[in-house]
Amino acid sequence: MKMIMSLCALAVVSATTMAMAEEPVRLTSSVEKVESVINERGEQERRSVAAQRVFPGDELRYTITFANHGGETIDAGSLVITNPVPNNTVYLANSAGGSGTDVVFSVDGGDTWGAPDELVITGDDAQSRRARAEDYTHIRWSFRPALGAGQESSVHFRVRLP
Repeated sequence: MKMIMSLCALAVVSATTMAMAEEPVRLTSSVEKVESVINERGEQERRSVAAQRVFPGDELRYTITFANHGGETIDAGSLVITNPVPNNTVYLANSAGGSGTDVVFSVDGGDTWGAPDELVITGDDAQSRRARAEDYTHIRWSFRPALGAGQESSVHFRVRLP
């Protein structure tokens, strides 16, 4: 258990590179554990809680918040966030998103990018196949709108601990 907790803490620190103090856009990362609970009506629902203790099989939600701390608007389409899928986790299909973003993935450490239906993997047997979510190594969000001075937004994705 200690190893998993350490890996998650490391992933939070290394998941995104914090912008330098003089940069107008600052990034912060957070991670929460996603739990299924029964609510007061007897229905199952999912909620996010602090990821203080995590175990194999747990689902985690990463959120990257980006804020314009500069005095000028960031041009539309010029803000791109790239994040590795944390080590020792598996990306969960269709979980990456963010308002006003286009999302692409990499299966080769960030060398090439594409939509899920465009990604191909060559297996150990030299046979090609369509990539699956668990093959993704990196996620890239392109923020379409302009980001005005003082504005912020966020992107997110979920993973499972194997």
